[in-house]
Amino acid sequence: MNCPDKDCRESFIAYYRSLGNQFTEYEFLTTVGKLRGRDFSDEIAKISSGFIKIYNEAYAAEQQGLTEICGVGYRKALEFLIKDYAIKKHPTEKDKIEKKLLAPCIGDYVSDDRIKSVAKRAVWLGNDETHYIRKWEGKNIADLKKLIDLTLHWIEAEVLTESFSDEMPD
Repeated sequence: MNCPDKDCRESFIAYYRSLGNQFTEYEFLTTVGKLRGRDFSDEIAKISSGFIKIYNEAYAAEQQGLTEICGVGYRKALEFLIKDYAIKKHPTEKDKIEKKLLAPCIGDYVSDDRIKSVAKRAVWLGNDETHYIRKWEGKNIADLKKLIDLTLHWIEAEVLTESFSDEMPD
């Protein structure tokens, strides 16, 4: 729950003990604190609002110490980012892109080698977060987030470069 005071809005958890006959007694209260979301550029927001929503849900899980599930969320966020980016670049292929597995989608619809390189590795680490046996033992959530950040960086750089090239032709 969140505190109803408009100036507070801090998250909290209240614990009650059952007294039987549908009566309960308050036991104690814990606070979770205010969960922070991450801000993303307008360029990324225009490409994939779904990415931002899912990433911030994974980030909230991580802030609450839910480390076994936040990696799955980051992997899902990456898929939304890549597929939305691919659809933006290839709008006539939307149906195919939506149905395609992520790794082949990157191979078929991402032309920038920098984006392709880091996104592919992010998929590898993201998949490790969903499987019983890890393939990349020396890597962790922090590495996955760095690869997602690099993917964001190169996508943003490409979008901004194209924008300025269109606005200021040779």
